[in-house]
Amino acid sequence: MDLRAFAVPKEKQLVTVHLLGGESTEGNIYLEFYPDARTLHQKVMAFLEDKTGFFPLSTGQTPDFINKHAIRMVEIHYPEEEEAFSLMHVELVTVIFRDGSQVSGDLLADVPEERRRLSDCLNLSFRFLCARTYGKLCYINKEAILKVIATGR
Repeated sequence: MDLRAFAVPKEKQLVTVHLLGGESTEGNIYLEFYPDARTLHQKVMAFLEDKTGFFPLSTGQTPDFINKHAIRMVEIHYPEEEEAFSLMHVELVTVIFRDGSQVSGDLLADVPEERRRLSDCLNLSFRFLCARTYGKLCYINKEAILKVIATGR
């Protein structure tokens, strides 16, 4: 019997994981493979929002297992524009983390027209916020945030 027939296909994605203590590690995560036209953003959000507490980050021979609660931010170098982002509400913000570091960029939120205040975007039920900054997508753990400042449009 070939056990590979039971393997779940995965897509490898290079990321930089920033931890709460200030450490950063670059490596690969493994996203679920969806044969339909799901976007990278949807795959990453599904990966971060699933109920598992730990995930492997492949950095060489032996993977590190990262606790999602210990993540400050996950960065993906992604210069292309996803079509889904053109439909999202955008707020220019600066996120200040509990450790004093910060990141500025476009906060992206999939919210209806009547729920487009910054407070609505921040209070979505997701654990991670998505922001675009300098050709990167940043997935920010809300537990790591001290405050968010609206910096205009």
